[in-house]
Amino acid sequence: MGRSASGAARDEQYVRTDWGIGEAGTRSGQRGGQAKGQTVRTDWGIGEAGTHSGQRTDERRMREERMNERELRERRRRARERKRRRQRLFFLSQALILFLTICLAVVVVSEVKSIKADATAPALVQEDAQTNTSGGNQTANAPEDYMTDYASQCGVWEVAAPVNRETWEAVEKLKEYANESGTISAILEDTSRYPDEMLEALANNPEMTDFVAGYPEAEGSVTGGLSEREKSEAHPLFLQWDPRWGYASYGDGSNIGLAGCGPTSLAMAIYYLTKDETVTPDAIAKYSMENGYYMPGTGTAWILMEDAPARYGVAVDKPGISGDIMRAELDAGHVLICAMRAGDFTASGHFIVIYGYDETGFFVNDPNCVARSRESWSYERIGSQIKQLWSLKTA
Repeated sequence: MGRSASGAARDEQYVRTDWGIGEAGTRSGQRGGQAKGQTVRTDWGIGEAGTHSGQRTDERRMREERMNERELRERRRRARERKRRRQRLFFLSQALILFLTICLAVVVVSEVKSIKADATAPALVQEDAQTNTSGGNQTANAPEDYMTDYASQCGVWEVAAPVNRETWEAVEKLKEYANESGTISAILEDTSRYPDEMLEALANNPEMTDFVAGYPEAEGSVTGGLSEREKSEAHPLFLQWDPRWGYASYGDGSNIGLAGCGPTSLAMAIYYLTKDETVTPDAIAKYSMENGYYMPGTGTAWILMEDAPARYGVAVDKPGISGDIMRAELDAGHVLICAMRAGDFTASGHFIVIYGYDETGFFVNDPNCVARSRESWSYERIGSQIKQLWSLKTA
């Protein structure tokens, strides 16, 4: 039984279609294969990219870790450096504080010593001063006031305890001083111009050199008065041989410079208590001579110390002589005058003033000696030399 033409055509078409379908399928398969191949390639590429990305991530992480480590080390280094700087600053600040403390301590000690020196005796003029051939200090370009403050400008020698000498023995002693002082050498060229008593006093105390040298031309001159420096001090030292009053007549053909320790000591004590500028050694010496308080051959009578102060509103007591009593009187604001026997201050008799004390001893103003006035005297040393003691206070 055969097929019709149309049927055959359909079969042929069908076959083509199937073939086409098959071919298409094959092609599709090829494309699918290709697509799958692409997919494989894509998957392979994805796999390869994933591997590369992981490696880069690890490298980046390692780099970051290395950077973090470097940064951490740098931070630690900077921290250590800051710590070292802080330590250096701390030690420097401590050293600076210690240095400033030491400087302050030095300044305080210096000021305390200066105050003590001012309390015990007037200081020597140091500024603009030059040492002259007499062993004293001659001021150059100094304020005029210093020229009248004799205790501040006279030379301070090493003064030994006074001894009694014959005139010729005094001259021999002065020859020793002449090696150090041109002024003393000039005095020795004509000793007849000076009283024997004056040469003997100079041999005991070469601080008097300028006073003695000026004696022949002085002719008993008196200028008196106090300097501004003395007025500013609580306890200025008055010297009996100060040219302002030392040449004034006092005693048997003598003068205040040689015999006026009593009036000079009393003038100091009254001035300390009253600040009365008229109370100078020449004023007290004049009162003593006019009222019979000078005893020929003996010197100033002790009664002057008890009578004269009342004229200036000052009361006088005679306490016992002991270290404790003297300190108690001074603590009460009193001033002490002592009559001394032979010893450190005199070879016969002498008056001095005591105005204070500290742990080392008593503060003395000796009207005959700058050097002894700058010492501190323990009671053990000075007590046995005191014959009589007067305590002066404002009435």
